[in-house]
Amino acid sequence: MKTAIIASLTLLSLTAPTLAATTEQYQYKGQNAYASFYQYDECSSSYVDVYAFDSISKTAPGSPTSQKEAYLYYSNYNYCTGAGTSGYGTLKNPTFTSSNNLQSATLSGTFAITDSTGNTKNADVSLNWTGAGDTFRGNYQSHFQGPGYFSKSRNVGSYRDAKVTGNVTVDGKNLITNLTSYGSLSSSNSGSLSITRK
Repeated sequence: MKTAIIASLTLLSLTAPTLAATTEQYQYKGQNAYASFYQYDECSSSYVDVYAFDSISKTAPGSPTSQKEAYLYYSNYNYCTGAGTSGYGTLKNPTFTSSNNLQSATLSGTFAITDSTGNTKNADVSLNWTGAGDTFRGNYQSHFQGPGYFSKSRNVGSYRDAKVTGNVTVDGKNLITNLTSYGSLSSSNSGSLSITRK
């Protein structure tokens, strides 16, 4: 009798369906620099925003992917006269470097921008960031588990204010002359893992 039970259990284990598992894994590491220039009064306002990043991401089992881009937006309006203009553009693979310890960063390149009239023109950008003040760090982790599913994620980031100098030139005019400036440097290192059993 005992031999028959063991044989039956062995046969059952061989014929039982195997649960398939799908695993998704993602990793990201990046350096970022942001600059904002602004001025406003009772009649006019001027804004220039520049953001640049250099990152490496990987979705397993694929190979790492590098990405380096910068974004530019500007606007200049006189509400008393109704005159004004604005424009935006993206630059892929700019000359952008940022130190790992958030001490400094540099960005240079020529953006092809589209202005508020639909015309395309160039904007020459050359900016330097210098870290100022304390560096703030954060660490976030989470996990979730349910029937047939498990996931966890983490993110480690750093942030620091920065002084910004340089030029953003459109039509021969430096758009950031005499504007108040604000800058920041940041970094991020994150990853996620999820397992689904069917």
